Amino acid sequence: MTTLDLGCSDNKTNKAFGVDIDIHNHPDVVFDLNKFPYPIQDSSVDRVYAKHILEHLNDLYGIFKEIHRILKNDGDFIIEVPHFSCRVAYSEPEHNRFFSYFMFDKLIKAISCKVLVREITFHKSFRRTGIKFLANRYPDGYERFWTYLFPAENVKLHLKIIK
Repeated sequence: MTTLDLGCSDNKTNKAFGVDIDIHNHPDVVFDLNKFPYPIQDSSVDRVYAKHILEHLNDLYGIFKEIHRILKNDGDFIIEVPHFSCRVAYSEPEHNRFFSYFMFDKLIKAISCKVLVREITFHKSFRRTGIKFLANRYPDGYERFWTYLFPAENVKLHLKIIK
């Protein structure tokens, strides 16, 4: 199985092929993910991880189209980004945007895929309150009314690519 870790930083996913712009992170390929096309063949990858990289990049539609191009049919696209209510979202000047549960709606529609998981996650201090269950059951209500009382940590997605 071929696994690609985009923006791998210095904590590359185990047994993955890492791509990062920073040579000091020791990626397998040094490449600017804001440039297209990516130096990867069509339909050649089984799984792509994009953990805490999308908030640093410019063209999300272009990135989703590139991921769709390089993933095999039935490939997995796993995403993790900071939720807009998380203090970490605002702590790095390199962050270009912040994410909500609904931020991915149009991006998902731009490619052929099936959503396997879409969830808001929370810091461990909130895990026993039941807020994760409520936030994911009623994401609109959570993001409109509760988000700053119970700040989230991340938004996670697992997409299955259809070709």
